[in-house]
Amino acid sequence: MKKFFDGLKKVEEILLVALMIIMCVIIFVATVARFTNLFVISWAEELARYCMIWIIFLGVGVAAQNGEHFCVEALGLFLPKKVLDIISILNAVLVVGFNAVAAYFGITIIQRQMAGGQITPSLNWPMWIIYLAIPLGLTLMAISYVYHTYLKLTDKAEETKEEVSEP
Repeated sequence: MKKFFDGLKKVEEILLVALMIIMCVIIFVATVARFTNLFVISWAEELARYCMIWIIFLGVGVAAQNGEHFCVEALGLFLPKKVLDIISILNAVLVVGFNAVAAYFGITIIQRQMAGGQITPSLNWPMWIIYLAIPLGLTLMAISYVYHTYLKLTDKAEETKEEVSEP
């Protein structure tokens, strides 16, 4: 299971880096071209926006797997481990529940986009491709969140951190 999640994380990170590079390069080129009056890339802002959307929704899965989402760590100072474990389980149930509902509505949006045939204004891409980031990213986040919670409850999260920090 660890290999699967490590591979998933690696693929997500590669996609995130590629999208970030595409976004930065296209905005840089479009800005330089506009200020030098060489040419105008009319679709640059739109592509950058869509890259940012995908970066956000793919990034939440990586953050969930790393345990980097917002949390109140002060509770660990005052509560026993059993209570913290129960809170972790409740937290995971709430996060997965929210992600499931939001992913469901994301799929509904995609179905409507596909049925309507809407395309993006400048790039002329099918709009459902952009909206695919919602259910995909939230599903990956839910899966990663469950895995991270499992590691946390079985005290394997510390072992994973130690493996990463070793040279």
